[in-house]
Amino acid sequence: MVSWRTSFGIAAFALAFILSVVAVVFQDNITLFSLNPRTPFQTDTPPPPPAYGARGAWVLWPDDLGAGEADVFYVHSTTYASNNHWNAPLTDNVADAVLRGVAAPNEAGPFMLAGAVYGPRYRQATLFSSFTHKFDGLAAHEMAYKDVENAFLHFLAERPVDRPIILVGYGQGGLHVLGLLQFHIAGNENLRRNLAATYIIGQAVSVSVFEDALLTIPPCASKEDIRCIISYIDLESGFEAEEDRHSQRALIWNDDRNLISLRNPEILCVNPISWTISELAADPQAHLGAASATGPRIRETPPPIAAATGAQCRNGILAVDSPPQDFLRRRHWFGNQWRPQDFNLFYHDLAADSGRRVDNLKLRLAVEAVDLSASPEDKGPK
Repeated sequence: MVSWRTSFGIAAFALAFILSVVAVVFQDNITLFSLNPRTPFQTDTPPPPPAYGARGAWVLWPDDLGAGEADVFYVHSTTYASNNHWNAPLTDNVADAVLRGVAAPNEAGPFMLAGAVYGPRYRQATLFSSFTHKFDGLAAHEMAYKDVENAFLHFLAERPVDRPIILVGYGQGGLHVLGLLQFHIAGNENLRRNLAATYIIGQAVSVSVFEDALLTIPPCASKEDIRCIISYIDLESGFEAEEDRHSQRALIWNDDRNLISLRNPEILCVNPISWTISELAADPQAHLGAASATGPRIRETPPPIAAATGAQCRNGILAVDSPPQDFLRRRHWFGNQWRPQDFNLFYHDLAADSGRRVDNLKLRLAVEAVDLSASPEDKGPK
C-alpha cells in the first residue's frame, strides 16, 4: 500500500513537472509580463536628463579628438529591462554594467579602427517598450530620442569639422539614429556630404522612408556606395516569433518627431557579407569573422572567427546559418534573445566595411573638390 508521504511526493513532483513545462512553453509571455512597468508613462516620474558636457554622460569618448580617419557616433541597444520605470535612470548599475561589459564592446568595437568613437548614455526606453506600440512605449522612445538628439548636437559642436562621419545604432539605438538622419542630416548638405555610412542593426527600417524622409540618403547597394544606410536584423532558424515581430510592425518618425507604427512594412536588408540588397545567399567562406568581445577590452580588437556563418536576406530579415561555435549562437531562454548578445556575428565584416566606406568618401570628396574648383567653362560637357 502506498503511503500518504509517497503519494504526496509523487503529486508534488508531477505538479512541479507540469509547472516547469508551462514555464518553458509560455516563457516569453511570462518574461514580458514581468517586464511591463506597473506605472503608466504619464504618472511615471522621469529620471533626470544627462548633461552631455560631463564625460560621465558618455560610455565612450575619444582620448584624442580627431584620432583616426572619421568620427563615429554610436547609440547603444537596450540594456535596461526593469519594470520600475519606462525610461532608465543613468544611475542604474545593472543596465550600465551590461552597456559597458557587453553592448559597447560588441556593438561599437567594430568601428574603433575607423576613428574616434562617441557613445552617449541616454534615458533609454525599457525593454518592454519594444513590444508595445501603444502610447507608453512610444512616449518612452520619444523621450529617449530627445536625449540622443542633444548628445548628437554636443558631438557636432565638439568634433573637428569636415571629417567623415559614421552613424551606428543597434536595436532601439537604430531607431534614434533614424531620427538623427531625418531631422539633422538629410536636409543639411554639409553633414550629408561628410556621411560615410550609417549602420542600423537589429532594428526594422521601412523602405518607405527612402521615398520621403530619407530621399537623399538611400540604402547601400554595393561595397562602393557612400552616404547611405546599411541595415539588417540577423536571426538563426528557431527564432520565427522574432522574425514575425520585426516583419509585422515597424516604427517611423513623422515630421513632428513622433513615432508612427506601420503594419507589415517592406523592410530593408543589406547583407553584411556581400554588402548588397540582393536575396542571393552569401557563402560562409566570404565571412570575414565573428567575435566575442565581452569585458573591459573595449579598445582591443578580438581575433576573428572566420567562415562562421552564411547569410541570406529573406523578406527583410537576414537569415544566418547557425555557427558551429556555441558561444556565437543567440541565447534563447526567458528573454535572453532580446538582450545584448555577448558576440557580434559580423564584427570583422563591419570593421572592414566601415574603413572602406571612409576611404571611398575621402576619394569622392577629393574629386568633388576638384570639380568645385574648376572654372565654369571647364564644367561643361566634353
